[in-house]
This record gives sequence, structure tokens and C-alpha cells, in this order.
Amino acid sequence: MSKRDQTTGMPKAGALKPTPKPEASENKSSLRGRLQPRLLNEYQSKHERQNALQRLIIIGIAALAALSLVILIISFGFDQLVTPNQVVAEVNGQSITVGEFRSRVRLERAILNETINGRLLVLRTQGATDEQVNQVVGQSPEWNELQVSDQLGNRVLNDMIDDILLAQAAQTAGVTVDAISVEQQINAFFGYDPEAALSDPTATPTRTASPTPFITPTATVTPTVTPTPEMTSTATLTPQPTSTPTNTPDATQRAQTFTERRGSAFDTIQRTAGIDQNTLRAYFEAQALRKAFANTQFGESSGTTTYANARHILVESEALAQDTIAALNNGDSFAELARALSTDTGSGAQGGELGWAPVANYVTEFAAATRDGEIGAILGPIQTEFGYHIIQVRAREERAATDAAVDQERATQLETYLETLRDTEGTTVEIFDAWVDNVPDEPRFVARY
Repeated sequence: MSKRDQTTGMPKAGALKPTPKPEASENKSSLRGRLQPRLLNEYQSKHERQNALQRLIIIGIAALAALSLVILIISFGFDQLVTPNQVVAEVNGQSITVGEFRSRVRLERAILNETINGRLLVLRTQGATDEQVNQVVGQSPEWNELQVSDQLGNRVLNDMIDDILLAQAAQTAGVTVDAISVEQQINAFFGYDPEAALSDPTATPTRTASPTPFITPTATVTPTVTPTPEMTSTATLTPQPTSTPTNTPDATQRAQTFTERRGSAFDTIQRTAGIDQNTLRAYFEAQALRKAFANTQFGESSGTTTYANARHILVESEALAQDTIAALNNGDSFAELARALSTDTGSGAQGGELGWAPVANYVTEFAAATRDGEIGAILGPIQTEFGYHIIQVRAREERAATDAAVDQERATQLETYLETLRDTEGTTVEIFDAWVDNVPDEPRFVARY
């Protein structure tokens, strides 16, 4: 092989020319050209991501707002349409709904408000101090019910059940009430006697120490809610002598005054309770039916009523009651123990004294003890819905029955009848828990005097 034919494995000279290096400026321009679209794409992608995120946030907020609105609408609809139709009690197949129960509680609260304001008016007229007013009002059963909604709700629901039972029993017995009976019940509620108003008083009225509320509780089957007479604390009021009024209202003026006050009170009750006139009148019609049924079913009144002069100590447990009785038997002071232990603060401050009162004013168990118990003996423990009582009857006597005493006696008899009726075979009363969460706490009390 000659040198000419020798191969080296390398290309011949000139077969491949080396690529010339670009100038520096050309390199920068080319690099910028290749990178610029990429940076633009990155910028646009970041901007788009931010916009997309903002859109998601806005959509999320809108969705949450829409969901909240839907929940609010559903909740409102449930409260306005579904809840009012829930059943709180059923009496022999007749239902009491949440809506009916709420309406009745608001009505009762409005009535209690007017009752207390009526009492305030009388106390202020008599010149009572703020301390005396607070004492009398603060210890009243009406005020206690306003402060304890569940207690009021429970009482109202049972009254509604009794109203249905009584209406059914009255229909069977053929007992009805007319418009005159309803008006009489309204007059009794306001403490107004039209017949007495027709004649002028023979004596100039003088101010007394016992405040009689302008609006008095109606005669219902429910006995006094506390074994303490309602106005026990009025003994602390001092009569304020005044000059004899120069102008005594005549019968026409008194009737006009009553009409105005009744209209004002009814307007306030309807407005604050959110009810119409028919609902308010139906309430008094039910009260009138109770009275008519009692008068026709329980015979003539004896014409007398049992009064008792008693004192008591009210405690929360039977064990404490037994210890209290043991202390009394060992010679401890009844009055001092009442002041120290009694949860009935009204009578407790008076050493447990209840004074003279119709036995029928008290709850069933307490009334039985004061009516039948041995004079001077320590009686008890007597259990009632309020706790355990230790009772001592100082004296007891029969007195001519007043209209109020007769009404109270009838109410007690009717309460016993209704309790028995609930337990009668064929009577079905079911109470559901729905009422517990549906006790209105309005209208609130607002003092006007």
C-alpha cells in the first residue's frame, strides 16, 4: 500500500468546514429571542392562576352566601310552617299545636303584665314606697311565673289540656255559656261589679292598707300557686291618711272609667301578645265555662267557708323537714326556724305566719292539712308541688262565704274533678317534649307606674 492509498479514518481536508462561532451580540439576541416567549408564557400563566384563584374565591363566597340564604329560608319556613304545626299535647284525639301553645303563653304573659301593673297603680295611689312596692310585687305568684318560663309554660299547657277536657265534659252534660256569662267573667277579671256601680256609695271611700289590684286574677280551677296568701306582705304597708275627696264619681262616671280602663288593658294585651280580639274573648269564654260547669255540677254552696289561722315552714327535702320537726319538738322557736329555713320568703320573714285565710285558697294537700289537722299540733311533713311543709294551725272557724270564697271553693272542686277525669278509663292525655323548647319569653314586663 502506498502512502497515497493509506487511510487514517479522518475526513479529508476540506470535506467538513467548521461552523463559525456567532458574534456575542448575535448570541444575546438569539438567547433573548428564545427566552422571551417562555417568560411571557410564565407571566401569563401566573396571572391566569391568580385570576382563577380569585374567581374560585368569589364563587366560593357566593356559594356560601347562597347556602346560608337557603338555610335561613328553610329555617324560617320550618319555624313558621312546620314547627307551629307540631303537636305538644293530644287530648282524647284533639291536638294542641306549638302555634296554639305559643299564642296562649303570650296571652297569659300579657295578662300577668297587666295584673302586676294594676297592682302597681293601687300601691302608688296608696303612697307605698319603692321598697314596699318591690316587696309586694316581687313576692307575687304572677311575678314568679314571669321569671320562670318553664313553670309558666307547664301551667299553661295543663290549663289548655283541662280546657279541652272540660269542654268535652260540658258538651256531654249540656252546659253552655252565653255572651252575658262571658261579660261577667271579664268584669270579674277587672274586679268590676256593674250592679254595685249603679248605686252611689253611702259612705265616702277611704284609703286602706290592703292593696286590691285593679286587675284581679280570674276565678279558675287552678288554686293559688303558693300556699302563702297572695297579699301577705301587705301587712307592712302603712295607711296614708288623706283628705276626703271633694268629688265622688257617680255610677255613670264609674262605669265610664271601667270601660276606658278595660279598653286600654285589652288593647295592650292584644298588641303585646300579638293576638286578635276573638282569641282574647275565647280565653274568657273558657273561664266562664269552668265557672258554669262547676256551679251546675257540684250543687249549692253551703253558704259558709272554712277559714284557718295557720303558720308554716317550707323546706326542700323530707329529711330537712323531719329535722325541723324534731327541733320544734325539742322546744326551738317556730318563728326563728321559719325565718332561717323557710323557702317561702314571704311568710318566712313573718315567722311563718299566714294569718287568717280561706282553706280553699291553698293547694290541695296543704288545704286538707289546715282543714282537718289538730289545732296547735305540728303537722307534717306535708308534701306539695312546692316542697315539704311543717304546718301549725292556730285556729279555725266557719264564716259566711263571700262570692270570692264560693268561687275558690268551686275552683278547688273542679280541679279535683279534672284530675280524676284524667285518670278515668277512656281518657287519653299525651304530652310531648316539643313544648319545652317553645315557651315564649315575651311580652316582657314593663312597669307603667
